[in-house]
Amino acid sequence: MRDGDASEREIIFLEHLMYKLSITEQEYEFIMQNYMKYPLIAPYSKDDRIKALYELGKILNSDKTIKGEDQVRWLGRVARSIGFEPNGIQETVSKALTLTEGNLVFDKFESEIRAITEKYNANN
Repeated sequence: MRDGDASEREIIFLEHLMYKLSITEQEYEFIMQNYMKYPLIAPYSKDDRIKALYELGKILNSDKTIKGEDQVRWLGRVARSIGFEPNGIQETVSKALTLTEGNLVFDKFESEIRAITEKYNANN
């Protein structure tokens, strides 16, 4: 919503997150009306960014309200916001979504995503 472009499916997904995170409807409504008061604080370390991407990928794949390109767009926005290399966002997000479709252990996810991020960081 920060960029003024929240689709109906994204709103539905946020409502599903409300339940997953045990947020009351009143808290959710307050947050939605005052979202600019909640800064997005990016994880400081690369390890924390990768963990966040893993968790978000798992959440997106477990919730069927956002599919396909909407998943890629949403996770791409978040990945960019938390500090992933902009030039590698598409590849990083596509790989993250593919890897989190199953029950992949975090260590394997981390090594695959780290390889992508190192490739794009080396090109800068």
